[in-house]
Amino acid sequence: MTPMKTLLFAGVAAMLAAAPAMACRGTAEYPQAVAQLARADLPTAEKEGYARKLEEGAALHRRGHDLDDAALRRESLAILDAIKAKLTQ
Repeated sequence: MTPMKTLLFAGVAAMLAAAPAMACRGTAEYPQAVAQLARADLPTAEKEGYARKLEEGAALHRRGHDLDDAALRRESLAILDAIKAKLTQ
């Protein structure tokens, strides 16, 4: 196999392996929620509490991907959705 074909094959394989994580809304929405929280006009203690919850939820989400555990990912998305709902009130 030529070096170019090898590189192309490796790139396609990497994209296919990463596709489930790229398609997951938690992977994209946790950083967005952190940015939204940073812009929110909330008391410091409340912001810190939400930041801790977002950090815990994101860690749970990553663990769900690492273990291929849909239940963990769903639990983390419930945390994310609850915080996003409070931020948009």
